[in-house]
Amino acid sequence: MKKTFILLLTLCTSFAVLAQENSLEYKSKELAEAKAALEAAKTKVAGLQADVNALTPPKLWAKGGFAALNFNSLQLTNWAAGGVSSNSVTAFGNLFRNYKKNKIEWINNLDLAYGLIQKRGQNLRKNEDKIDLLTKGNLGITKKLSYSALLNLRTQFAPGFDFTDETIADENRNEISRFMAPGFLTTSLGLNYNVTDYFSIYLSPATGKFTFVMDDSIAGQNIYIPATLNEQGVQFYNDRYRAEFGALFNARFKKDITERINIASTLNLFNNFTDVNRANRENVDVNWETLINMKLTDFIGVSFFNNIIHDNDVSVPLYNGENPILRTDGSQLTGPRTQMKNLFGVGFSYKFK
Repeated sequence: MKKTFILLLTLCTSFAVLAQENSLEYKSKELAEAKAALEAAKTKVAGLQADVNALTPPKLWAKGGFAALNFNSLQLTNWAAGGVSSNSVTAFGNLFRNYKKNKIEWINNLDLAYGLIQKRGQNLRKNEDKIDLLTKGNLGITKKLSYSALLNLRTQFAPGFDFTDETIADENRNEISRFMAPGFLTTSLGLNYNVTDYFSIYLSPATGKFTFVMDDSIAGQNIYIPATLNEQGVQFYNDRYRAEFGALFNARFKKDITERINIASTLNLFNNFTDVNRANRENVDVNWETLINMKLTDFIGVSFFNNIIHDNDVSVPLYNGENPILRTDGSQLTGPRTQMKNLFGVGFSYKFK
């Protein structure tokens, strides 16, 4: 009986081992077949994707932009530190439409802004006004370097007035700007270098900058085109129109830092090395604009705008602290100064593609 039990146990063990070996062989074979099928499927998917790509028309145009409407309200009552109650609204807008195919690239960008502010005891006044149109064509030399042609037009929507003297009623104030008074047109040929897909540098040794003041009363004030006289007592420039030729440096940074934060910054440096007023050839015109948009929700956002300008040909009222500097005839002295504008607001914003 004992020998019979041992024989049966041995046979059962042998059958178990054999069954296990057969199961492993079967699973290994099944795994190999599955891997082969997977590789075949991958090859087929790659082929089909290549066929779809070949049949899909290339996307040559990229378009998009954003719009924002910001509000600010300050209300003061018996405020010991001083101040004035005020309300303001500012609208920003940006549109871009860019073309790219092989070595050819065409960039188009339009920036718009308009804002109004009302302080207690005053009428509505403009605190922002901008039309800025840029178009630039690039012809690739290498992957990052290209020949480039640029055209930029800057002006404003509505009339602007001189508010330096608060004793003058608003209806009697002097008009100092309006649409195309001034207007600035820049045309340029140079080289463009794309450092990254969001940062580019443009350099031109051949740039024409044209200033237009298409209103006689504004032109006669020589705010944007100086009334500088030469040694013979003849004015260097025409009151309504001035052409300059020189070198331009342009740097553009535009990037989505996160899905909700976008930064766009542009720096322009221009030197007129053919200025008929030789003393002015060493001066560099600076225009640096930065706009930061932060979306708090899908439709609520925060915007910050900063603009720094220095143009030796643009005159602004001069002050000693808060006191105006006067000429001998009692009028306020004017001259070139660095101009700065900061706007911060919270309101509605929408980004579109």
